[in-house]
Amino acid sequence: GGGDEMMGPRRSTRRAGQTMVVGLTGSIGMGKSTVSQWLREFGVPLDDADAAVHKLYGPGGAAVEPIRQLFGEAVLAEDGSISRPALSKFVVGPANSANLKKLEALIHPLVAADRSDFVLRASAGGEPLVVLDIPLLFEKGLEAECDAVVVVSAPFEEQRKRVLARPGMSEAKFEAILSKQVPDAKKRSKADHVLDTGAAPEVTRACVQELVESCRRRIAAERAQQRDEQRRLTAIGLGVVAAGLGLGSVLRRCCGASAAVG
Repeated sequence: GGGDEMMGPRRSTRRAGQTMVVGLTGSIGMGKSTVSQWLREFGVPLDDADAAVHKLYGPGGAAVEPIRQLFGEAVLAEDGSISRPALSKFVVGPANSANLKKLEALIHPLVAADRSDFVLRASAGGEPLVVLDIPLLFEKGLEAECDAVVVVSAPFEEQRKRVLARPGMSEAKFEAILSKQVPDAKKRSKADHVLDTGAAPEVTRACVQELVESCRRRIAAERAQQRDEQRRLTAIGLGVVAAGLGLGSVLRRCCGASAAVG
């Protein structure tokens, strides 16, 4: 499935044949992690925004020292990483909204740089397709960095059942999380493709595989067309050179004949 005029901005800088950047998103409990795993199985390079943050917070991560400077030694765990429970005391809740903004101003550029490096590396390696797994893609306006956006969705009752089965989850927590996310219906209206994980897993997996193969076919066709165009231009160029050389030899013969007569 897909959206229409509701979709919003997409990346405008991709030229034919270049790596296609696909954004992957979906609300909590929609099955995005499963789709991400399938994409990896199909050999698609995938950048996981949550994993990038985890790395930044880990021992020696680029965010550790700046966060310590912001909030003090209390946020450090024994292994030198950022303790999320300790950090949450500084940034969770209405009273800490200013602190949360400071943290986001620090983390977002680091995650963006990591994402940009990932795309550049994949492009340099000739990958036809990469996926950016970003839970808050629409909330952060990151669809403008993608050539296409895939939304993972499922019926509400299925979503609710999955989420409430998680350890430590409650109705109140579920509602609080949903209130911070763009509603599923709006996400679907803004998508280029919608993957329904409410269907049988093998059906959804086949849809993911077809989507990957369709993107790869498109890029392969663009690259083949570029090669044909390059060959055509080369042939034209060689023809011009050959014609020039032919004219040169004619002129030399004429000049030689004139000199002999003179």
